[in-house]
Amino acid sequence: MNNYTLIIKVDDKQVVLERILQVTRYRGFLISGITAKVNTGNNVATIELFVRSDRPITLLIDQINKLVDIKSVKVDNNVSSLSDAKTCSA
Repeated sequence: MNNYTLIIKVDDKQVVLERILQVTRYRGFLISGITAKVNTGNNVATIELFVRSDRPITLLIDQINKLVDIKSVKVDNNVSSLSDAKTCSA
């Protein structure tokens, strides 16, 4: 499986993260970790999404870009490793 780090800039709205997670799951990507920061000055949030899959990452990027409140999506594999990331736990 390939590991990817997505840097996603979004409008700071409550439903955006839910939509991103739903699209990620529907496209067959496993979420390894996530971090989110909000810049209250301009109401833009930055989400780092750590995912893995055998599928091409362009499938996920194209679908996330279609969401209404998305400003930009880029792949950044120079970000610190997944072991350093803050991970979600249920």
